Amino acid sequence: MEDRAMNSTVNPTREVAAEIRPGVRRPDWSAVTTPAARQALAGRSAARSGLLDMWSHALEVSEDIVWRTVLRLYAAQGRPPNVDEIAAAAGIDGSRVSALLRKLQLRDLVGLKAGSDAIWLAYPFTEHATGHRVELNGHVLNALCAIDALGVAAMYRTDVTVESPCRSCGETIRVTTADTGRALRSLSHPGAVVWYDLAYTDSAAVSCCPAIAFFCSDGHLKRWLDSQAVQRTGARLDMSEALELGRAIFGPVLSEPVPAVV
Repeated sequence: MEDRAMNSTVNPTREVAAEIRPGVRRPDWSAVTTPAARQALAGRSAARSGLLDMWSHALEVSEDIVWRTVLRLYAAQGRPPNVDEIAAAAGIDGSRVSALLRKLQLRDLVGLKAGSDAIWLAYPFTEHATGHRVELNGHVLNALCAIDALGVAAMYRTDVTVESPCRSCGETIRVTTADTGRALRSLSHPGAVVWYDLAYTDSAAVSCCPAIAFFCSDGHLKRWLDSQAVQRTGARLDMSEALELGRAIFGPVLSEPVPAVV
């Protein structure tokens, strides 16, 4: 599948990251130790410049508070919170919360239903059925893609179970994490892999996410790639490599600000 992989000239030593709040940088390059995961993360930076442009500046304090509040309530409740719930938890007026949610949508951090303040996605979660199911806090949540699903454990500092069908044959692949998302506890299909797609237009949810999927074997990944009408560009990752990538992207999201050293 080398002809489908990303350009080998992508430099995995160039660690592009954005400071999302004081002292917290995303992605966390220290989480990716394998060459394949580092290459995939570097390829993401090179191929998705539009996304990185939106993430290249730290959020305003109130935006960041609302973003983190949305994600914490989503996990606690098993559904996206509404404006009143966010306002009560964040201590911010409801009309201000509505305006901040719209600003977060412009940064491709949340998605709102057309003409309303109702949240339908807040990466890594979505209200749409994607097949990527994550067991978290007694709830089963839909993740936008395979990497989003694998990143949930590190993001919430807990362990999760992920179930998702092989994109080629439909057989259920089950992954459980250990050490708060730093390792694999079990994998139903030892040869299972993840395709990390690099397409990006407008938002991750409608461009790359639908093609970032689990496969029960390399053979099934190849069969799916060969069936695509448009040749896809991305990276084949084994499950440990995919877990590293998910941790790098989502691990920093809920991290507290780091006080400056003076």
